[in-house]
Amino acid sequence: MNPKRLEAMKRIRQEYDDLRDNPISNIGLCIGLVDEDDIFVWKCTMFGPRDTPYSGGLFYLTVKFTQDYPQVAPEVCFTTPIYHVNINPVDGEQSLGHVCISTLNWWKPEYTIKEVLNNIYALFYMGNPDSPYGIDRADELKNHKDLYDEKVRYFVKKYASTNRTNKDDYSGKWDFTYNP
Repeated sequence: MNPKRLEAMKRIRQEYDDLRDNPISNIGLCIGLVDEDDIFVWKCTMFGPRDTPYSGGLFYLTVKFTQDYPQVAPEVCFTTPIYHVNINPVDGEQSLGHVCISTLNWWKPEYTIKEVLNNIYALFYMGNPDSPYGIDRADELKNHKDLYDEKVRYFVKKYASTNRTNKDDYSGKWDFTYNP
């Protein structure tokens, strides 16, 4: 087997075991493997924090590592549609649901997936309109925060409510048509 791949598998397994054995204390987070024989693809769930407009939401994410990990950042994407200034809402150059955070954009091999997940969780509290996916959502967050938060709550109820069935079954376009 390729030595880089073995090194990546070892590091990913260590991080997976660490998260399983020492969960992040303040985050409602679960991790698992999509396929028990493939350590390179994780499925995570994250609960929206109570004191945010994402409250009541259950969000699914996929984490994909390459055999070049930790030299190359993992790709982390929400699979549950989420209205957020720093998460890609459309298919295009970046993957649908792609997360834009500094730990992924300016990756260093010493970073861990635990740090990445902590930073993603922090996005529920504070979006960064200076590094947005979409000018209109950035403007909304900066200048019309009440409307932005109202839309977040609307789409949490539509896509991420814990009462929904098929919570992670979103294979098509994310529809953010706002009809209160």
